[in-house]
Amino acid sequence: MNEKDWLILRAVYQHKNITRAAEQLYTSQPALSYRLRQIERKLAIRLFEDGQKGLTFSAQGEYLAQHAVTVLNDLQQLKLNLHSLDQEQQGEISLGVSSNYAAYRLPPLLSQFRQTHPGIRVNLMSGFSEEIIQKLLRGEIDMALVKDDFNWKEAKHLIEEDDYVLVNSQDFDFALLPHMPQIKIHHGAHVTQLIERWWNANFSHAPNITMEVDKLEVCMAMVEHGLGYAIVATYLPLPEHFFRRPINVDGTTVKNRTWLLHRHNLNATPYMQAFSHLLQTAQQTPVSRFSEI
Repeated sequence: MNEKDWLILRAVYQHKNITRAAEQLYTSQPALSYRLRQIERKLAIRLFEDGQKGLTFSAQGEYLAQHAVTVLNDLQQLKLNLHSLDQEQQGEISLGVSSNYAAYRLPPLLSQFRQTHPGIRVNLMSGFSEEIIQKLLRGEIDMALVKDDFNWKEAKHLIEEDDYVLVNSQDFDFALLPHMPQIKIHHGAHVTQLIERWWNANFSHAPNITMEVDKLEVCMAMVEHGLGYAIVATYLPLPEHFFRRPINVDGTTVKNRTWLLHRHNLNATPYMQAFSHLLQTAQQTPVSRFSEI
């Protein structure tokens, strides 16, 4: 199997749809389907389950597709490492990052990148995601790490996700929540709408917002001292004595997602590609695990 075969398997696995995978790979659906059949014949396996509604991978297909992701990541890193050995690169990356990601996730990644690309300067600015995406649209930055994909039409990658939960310093009666003081922190328009949907599905009265803050540390300090409850992402380990409840909308926990957005043409720049690859493959240690109360 060659690199193209692995790319086909990864695309079909990601989309679970032959047409969309073909569009991503800039090929035709018949050509892609033919190549999948060739892979099956060569390996004497079945990639998909027969008679299932939609495109369902078999156990063999699932294993091979997951292996394709690993192979392509390793191959990409190999190419980048070989290129970096050829010559010391010089360049600059302008990066816009949402504030919490800049504070709690990005520093070790920047340190790692600096070690492998000492000649590349990273210009960083942080702020609310809505501000960062505007800078990307205006061409003021090369890449954006933000809390929504903003229907971005060019290159985008989901970097990580965690849950939103309601936290309080002590146990509480859920029915009394509208009467309890809330410490509100900025979540961004998309998540704010989901939280409002959750609230309206459970309560007929508006929340009792007594404080509005812009930093997670400030919010947690207020909750710690019993000044109110908050709705926050599981970004950092919370004190063990905090009581918490997942925020579910239509049976699904509201997620805090971090997206990497940039122009397609940046992939042609090796050090830009290396930085994007680092962000996409960084293995973040789970910061906390929660159960419903």
